[in-house]
Amino acid sequence: MNREKIWEAVSYAWTEIGLDEEDFQRFGREISAQPKDMPEFNRAVFWETCGAFAIETAYALLLMGTTLPDWHFPEVEQKVARWLRRPLLLSLINPLWLVGYPVSCFIAFNYWLQLRRAVASLSCAA
Repeated sequence: MNREKIWEAVSYAWTEIGLDEEDFQRFGREISAQPKDMPEFNRAVFWETCGAFAIETAYALLLMGTTLPDWHFPEVEQKVARWLRRPLLLSLINPLWLVGYPVSCFIAFNYWLQLRRAVASLSCAA
């Protein structure tokens, strides 16, 4: 299973571009997860990606997007890897992370559902 492609696909939830059905199918092929990989898939979406985007989500929520400049993130792989290297305690004591994490999960939920459908349809076809 390709975790980096999961991170990349879900990160589009925070952009104005978004993904269409064809993009979800393409990412589903690139992720190539099997049914036994679903717990790891869920962790990659809700813990790794949402955790990495939690602080930016809190800023967007608190400022209602009115004073934010154009979004600029480093490569998604670098962003998630950097967040995963941090001790968990640093996130848990950060009030912005605590506010942003559940909102990030809410934002990512639709992408998670569509990616799961794409992965499931491809694993059934194989």
